[in-house]
Amino acid sequence: MKVILLKDISKLGKRGDVKDVSDAYGINVLIKKGDALLATPGELAKWNMKENAKEHKKAIATSLFARAVDMLQKEHLIISGKKHDNKGQLFAAIREGDIADAIFEAIALSIDPKQITISTPIKSMGIHSYNLSEGKDTKSLKIEIK
Repeated sequence: MKVILLKDISKLGKRGDVKDVSDAYGINVLIKKGDALLATPGELAKWNMKENAKEHKKAIATSLFARAVDMLQKEHLIISGKKHDNKGQLFAAIREGDIADAIFEAIALSIDPKQITISTPIKSMGIHSYNLSEGKDTKSLKIEIK
């Protein structure tokens, strides 16, 4: 019996592999636990479509990330109008969501705040750095607080 593995199973294979197993093991263990599906032509076609869709989404996300980084390196990103004291200290810290809003206003691309990392919340005026990441790719960019 051929099955499609839905999880990594030691000594058998990785998620997505099509393996030939005994009928008893396939039905009573793998399929019953939800670790595998019977490898019918229809299920194989569905599985391939899902995997292709994931690859396509990943390619689009990578493309948009590269485009956003390119635009942000050319654009001088500024957040202004925040309340501050006469020493330049902000009353409310700038966080990832504020930077994502500023990016949307500047280049009209929506960035998930989870893709933005700052070492500590920004609490002063001036130029600060933040990281924009997509998967394993991370770029360091600058933002000015006025």
